[in-house]
Amino acid sequence: IPTIHSSPSSQALVMSNTVSYDTLKDSQGLELPKKPIPARWRPPSSLFPRVIFHVMCFCLTFHANLDFMWEIFREPNGWENFHTLYLTQINQLSTVQGLLLTTVAVFISTPPPLKQIDYAADGPYTLLSESLVFSLFGLLLQLFTSVVGQTYQKQKTFKALKRNRWLFLCHIIVLSIPVYLFGISLLLLIFAISVTGFLSSSTSAQIFTGATFAVLFACLFVSVLPSPFFSRLHKMLHKMLRRTTDSVDDDDDDDDELDKERGEKAAGSPV
Repeated sequence: IPTIHSSPSSQALVMSNTVSYDTLKDSQGLELPKKPIPARWRPPSSLFPRVIFHVMCFCLTFHANLDFMWEIFREPNGWENFHTLYLTQINQLSTVQGLLLTTVAVFISTPPPLKQIDYAADGPYTLLSESLVFSLFGLLLQLFTSVVGQTYQKQKTFKALKRNRWLFLCHIIVLSIPVYLFGISLLLLIFAISVTGFLSSSTSAQIFTGATFAVLFACLFVSVLPSPFFSRLHKMLHKMLRRTTDSVDDDDDDDDELDKERGEKAAGSPV
């Protein structure tokens, strides 16, 4: 009977492959413990500060708390990646803000071509002037944020801000001001156009203006209902109502995370 002789090098290679596979399998089964969110980032215990905290979180981040941001920042380079993405988006927003500023300046500096549609009247012209002011300040703050934004990416900034929930919210306010100024200037321009159409002496212009805005608001309403914005607002109001009435902490996000972890453990467990 012929015998097969294997060299020591081949045996060592097979053993190394087996060990590496087992090690990989064991490493996949083990999960590193998640670092919980610090107590100074959690909602305050008092009623009035807690309401202010939830409202500020929702207005600035569209979330009811800071848990999701802690999940981002506890990842390696999470703080740096967050601000890199923000600076990229703020540079794109500056381009759009410049186009909006040019549009408003054209409306203000040129007379209306038709007397029936007079956007130089008191109401529309005031709205256009306010839109121009917000556009100018929004563009200046966006340029300022782009210049000093590199200092926000440093870890020492994160270490200084994570000491207190209110300090971190103030930082988010600074990042959010250019976006809100852009939104306000855009809304003022839209209101100026709508007021011009509704105050027009032409019946057809009023009809077309009303039909246009009715369609736009219908599309906006349909798009908001299935969006995360509406679901998060509903969850935040529901939680605040329950905590105010019977002091029951009902956190759906924690339940979702628990179900996800249980599913991962069930999928990783041997049959």
